[in-house]
Amino acid sequence: MSGIAEAGARALSVVLRDPESVQRYFLPQIKGGGILVETPNPLPMGTDVLLMITLPDTGQRTPLQGRVVWIMPSDNRDGHPAAIGIRFTNDRSGVLTRIQSIISSLPKNQKREILAF
Repeated sequence: MSGIAEAGARALSVVLRDPESVQRYFLPQIKGGGILVETPNPLPMGTDVLLMITLPDTGQRTPLQGRVVWIMPSDNRDGHPAAIGIRFTNDRSGVLTRIQSIISSLPKNQKREILAF
């Protein structure tokens, strides 16, 4: 059994309904991949999470272990919603590869909206 359950990890659910959402919330600058999760209740840095992620390629929830590596508070100067950055820590189901495939299928000239942090 993994240490995530033993450490009392928090469970989060993320549904990305289309390729554009995948591109918008994917955090490629995080080694091993990561995802931005908007939440009114950000978790502390270093918190282990069990992420139930739904991608548009299958529409099925896939479990993924991660860790909070970034926090955007609700009172940020850019007016973005409160959010946390989750780094994938145990991607046994190939979520990162699926995300990269979804993004690579987008038209090359499609402008990527980058969430500033």
